[in-house]
Amino acid sequence: MDTPKSNPFWWEEFPAFDGKAAALPETCDVVVVGAGLTGCSAALTLAKSGAQVLLLDAERPGFGASTRNGGMIGGGYRLSFEEMTQKYGRDTAFRLLVEAHVESLAFARQRIEDENIDCDFNTYGRFRGQWNNAEYDTTARGLDDLRKLIDVNIDMVPKSEQRREIGTDFYSGGMMLHDHGGIHPGKYLNGMLKAAARAGAAIMGNTPVTAVVPQGSGFVVQTAKGEIHADAVLMATNGYTTTDFAKLKRRMIPVSSFLIATDELPPALIDDVMPGRRMCVETRHRHCYFRLSPDGKRFVIGGRAAMSRMSQTRATKILRGLMEEIFPQLGNAKITHSWTGQTGFTFSFMPHIGQLDGVWHAAGYSGSGNAMAPYLGHKAALNMLGDPAGDTGFTKTQLETRFWYQKSAWFLPFAHQLYRFVDRREDRQREIGS
Repeated sequence: MDTPKSNPFWWEEFPAFDGKAAALPETCDVVVVGAGLTGCSAALTLAKSGAQVLLLDAERPGFGASTRNGGMIGGGYRLSFEEMTQKYGRDTAFRLLVEAHVESLAFARQRIEDENIDCDFNTYGRFRGQWNNAEYDTTARGLDDLRKLIDVNIDMVPKSEQRREIGTDFYSGGMMLHDHGGIHPGKYLNGMLKAAARAGAAIMGNTPVTAVVPQGSGFVVQTAKGEIHADAVLMATNGYTTTDFAKLKRRMIPVSSFLIATDELPPALIDDVMPGRRMCVETRHRHCYFRLSPDGKRFVIGGRAAMSRMSQTRATKILRGLMEEIFPQLGNAKITHSWTGQTGFTFSFMPHIGQLDGVWHAAGYSGSGNAMAPYLGHKAALNMLGDPAGDTGFTKTQLETRFWYQKSAWFLPFAHQLYRFVDRREDRQREIGS
């Protein structure tokens, strides 16, 4: 039986970051809470503007989802244009569409280039496997509608041509998003941290923030190591927001995602499984996503093993089963790493930039943060600076809550059982060819 490491595979090349901040300053212009992609990008933009910035994290910088995800980078969102139009109006919906599909990815790519971040970025393209024939047809029609709104580099791949992209007949064709890519999450975050530090931001890990208290025209930020007086505060904690910040916590749903990585596989097996070397996701609600490691030697797969905490042993078994279901040829692969992280979902499935009691936030990526998090961290920083370039449709979305969601996401196990029912229904529909 495999006994995999519990730290993310990406941490093998993600050294602990030394931010050169020996002690808390008494004052600063801005405190950014959360040293992931959102916080690093915001701190970088703020520091480049001349602001004195302190970037804090409760754990080592980059401990959270920014280094625990599958390393796929692209655009798009979970709501359709029609759904966004109904919620926000046509003009805002169109703005959100452009930002989600085009501008966020373009920004992330430019930031990687401008800051010379060595993160194994590559435009692999993303294959989105369709679960059944009816879904393929619906997706194709939706793509035709999307092309009428914006210029996207996306094509459909019929099942007859699927094998050139992915070594399985498990899906009923797919959608190919040519501009999407892959990164090494550990290197990506490490490069962002270094860029923020070069710009002048002070960075401190192992410094939990326990409260942000208004005082005069600014705030007192209370931490485990003392207090800081700041003119402004940005919460960049996403799925790791604690109950110390109840208003924001009640608007963030921490959904667990689980991943495994294999040992190095024979080149012939790699060629058989992933001939197109694509980033891959699927449309069924179980939502597996998988790729090769940046060196092309290992297989990495993640998915919804559960929506809340479960043992890594159980999660590893479930993910191995899903891997072998899609790729039976990987049945003998050894699992070397098995880990989890908390993504930040919202009730609207949309991110948001805004303020709660005067404290800024940028959060709610709902599992798609590698491009959106640095983009919205940057936009949040511009809004804090009063820069008109901070204009974004994501200040017009809503960070909703529900009266029955208070301190803990008690409903997630029930939601998981509902999704298990949906999984079984999808399996039955597929079996009868609907």
